[in-house]
Amino acid sequence: MTKKVKFIYNPAAGDRSVIRYLDNFFEKFQSAGFKLDVYRSMEEGDFRNGLDDLSEDHKAIIIAGGDGSASNVINIMQQKNIELPLGIIPTGTANDFASYIGMSENIERSIDTILKWKIKEVDIGRVNDRFFLNVCAGGVISNIAHRTETEMKNRLGKVAYYLYGLKELTNIKPMALKITSSQREISGEFLAFFIFNSKDAGGFKNIAQFASIDDGLFDLIAIKSANIIKISSVIADLLQGKNINNDNIIYIQDEYFKIEKIGDDRAIEHCDIDGEKGPRFPLEIQLLPKAHKIISG
Repeated sequence: MTKKVKFIYNPAAGDRSVIRYLDNFFEKFQSAGFKLDVYRSMEEGDFRNGLDDLSEDHKAIIIAGGDGSASNVINIMQQKNIELPLGIIPTGTANDFASYIGMSENIERSIDTILKWKIKEVDIGRVNDRFFLNVCAGGVISNIAHRTETEMKNRLGKVAYYLYGLKELTNIKPMALKITSSQREISGEFLAFFIFNSKDAGGFKNIAQFASIDDGLFDLIAIKSANIIKISSVIADLLQGKNINNDNIIYIQDEYFKIEKIGDDRAIEHCDIDGEKGPRFPLEIQLLPKAHKIISG
């Protein structure tokens, strides 16, 4: 019996290279016995339209795009109770989650990986009324993804994030936060926090060294306020995946966090999820263990 696959692609993702590979993608899947149901994203965030006509014949959903596109699709699938496996062809500027699950940024190789059809159940996160695959973050440092120019990100990749982050260090204003987990409560001034599902973010590997997408735990990294010399060193160590035993870093593994702003600081109003604008504070972040199936490497 022919397997039917919903294929959704974002033609504007990353350097737009997905367009050049469409025919190759179609040929490989058809040769492997799949029937393709194709949806081209017409504008930002319109993936919902592409998932309106799913039937029992569909065996998987495949998205060609970056972390943001994959996260948008996961949100729609969770809202609609769609339980099909998700495959990701990483064609965006940020492809951290896809890379972590073993998908090559070489599009032909990632297609071959998906065709091997290795299904894995993974944890996902829920923050207020939204879902995320990879990371929920907040603070000035975490806003780099939004404030770095798209052209620069496409041209320089993770170097763009790093350069912009260094430029912003002199402008960083700490946030007064109360961070509550099921184990402890911490209040203080922080430059940023990151709640990881995988280990990677912003194109950098192994930031959350002990994280795993199927261990039933988040890994929280919170950076305390400090002088610019200390913070420069902390950020450099984190981005290189070095030891996180540092007085300016809090590292907690837990399945639940609540993050509240202390006072009326309006500099940061919302969090960031998978590189996209997320919900407003206060945040309740809950792990959903093995809540979704993905096609992995």
